[in-house]
Amino acid sequence: MKRSLPLMAIVSIIFFNVCGGAYALEEVLAVGPGLAVLLLMITPLVWGAPVALVCAELGSAIPEEGGYYAWSKRALGPFGSFCQGWWAWLYTFVDIGLYPMMFCDYLAYFVPDVGEDGNFWLRRGAMLVIIWSFVLLNLYGSVTLGKLAHGATWLVLSPFVILVLIGVWRGCTSGFAQSPVTPFVSGEASIESALAAAIPLVLWNFMGWDSVSPIAGEMQHPQRDYPRALLIAALVIAACYALPALVAMALLDPEQITWTPGAWSNAAKQIGGEWLGSYLSAMGMLSAIGLYSALVLVYSRVPFVMGVDGYLPKVLMKTNRRDAPWVSLIVSGVVYSIVVCSFRDLEELASADVTIYGAMLSLELLSFLVLRRREPNLARPFRVPGGWGIAVMLCVLPVLCIGAGVYYRVQEPAEEGGGLWNVVGLALAIMASGPLLYPIAAWWRVKTCRSESTPGERQGFSPPS
Repeated sequence: MKRSLPLMAIVSIIFFNVCGGAYALEEVLAVGPGLAVLLLMITPLVWGAPVALVCAELGSAIPEEGGYYAWSKRALGPFGSFCQGWWAWLYTFVDIGLYPMMFCDYLAYFVPDVGEDGNFWLRRGAMLVIIWSFVLLNLYGSVTLGKLAHGATWLVLSPFVILVLIGVWRGCTSGFAQSPVTPFVSGEASIESALAAAIPLVLWNFMGWDSVSPIAGEMQHPQRDYPRALLIAALVIAACYALPALVAMALLDPEQITWTPGAWSNAAKQIGGEWLGSYLSAMGMLSAIGLYSALVLVYSRVPFVMGVDGYLPKVLMKTNRRDAPWVSLIVSGVVYSIVVCSFRDLEELASADVTIYGAMLSLELLSFLVLRRREPNLARPFRVPGGWGIAVMLCVLPVLCIGAGVYYRVQEPAEEGGGLWNVVGLALAIMASGPLLYPIAAWWRVKTCRSESTPGERQGFSPPS
């Protein structure tokens, strides 16, 4: 892979892996203004920042293609890295179908039949068009995708900037309708039920700080730019979530708007007029496209590097003249299409999202601590300040967040996506395939190495560690 991604392209790819605008924030705001604002203030500190700091240190120390897979391989060995890579790939099957669905939610502002309650096959057809359009676009390579992500970032942010400016002007000239932090929870909901609904959603909205690491081998100056890109993206994302939410909740009475997917279009219409509602809806579709395209870009590198290591068929290593892993992209697109068409409600799978991601993240955090202990002299262009106390705290805080999200989600009724099976059982069943497949993958790796070596090499062959 050629090192061709500049700083701002990396920032844009991080933006779309983590955020993509405030479009997926509606259901967090629905639990109650006060609780939503509190979570938006706390989550970046106890969840986003620790993960970003760990990734900045590991990404600058080991700037290799595959990112967290390479970190786990160095720290935890072949079994740990295989589970890390396999779980990451499986996680995409659950997660990535949600973004074509989000595209349809905002397209429904113009074409109601593709909405959640519209024509099932028309909605799925639109989602398949998005999947394959951007699988094919990814064949043009990371440089092209980086440039497109950079331009799309400014477009996606623009309606929220306009909404905030108009909203602040209206508030200063005519007064704000109410406090943006009252009531604390909506309706007659209890604090426990509100937390159960909000915590997994707000964690999901701040997920993805590690997602750009698989393309570290394609960054021009990863040791310098990776930490800088994380810092810039963190500031942009925090503002992108908090400012529009505060303005909208201060101006719009709860009876004027129901915070369901796609509600930002209605909020923009009421604050800025019909034109702003239409503009924000159009940019919502662009956001879903950017989110999906950026995720395809980074996650297609996971099976690619596993193919390089021999755990998956080496055909996944094939790249085109633009250095895009075209076989890995096509295989991923086929799987995404099957998932999208197999489930009427993709949120059936989304309940397991945070749990699977928590397992992936735990291996990354463990790799961070192991390398701190085992390789204290490893060159780290960016090093998290402080000693072991700070390092351990950075790892404990995200684990506690995952635990809280899983606990509260389990308390929810099964028909609403909660329950022990939906949140934990399904995730564990999916993840169990990693340890079960590892012996087969290790055998395949040895067999491939033997078949590709010369007779003289075979005589002294020893299985890979």
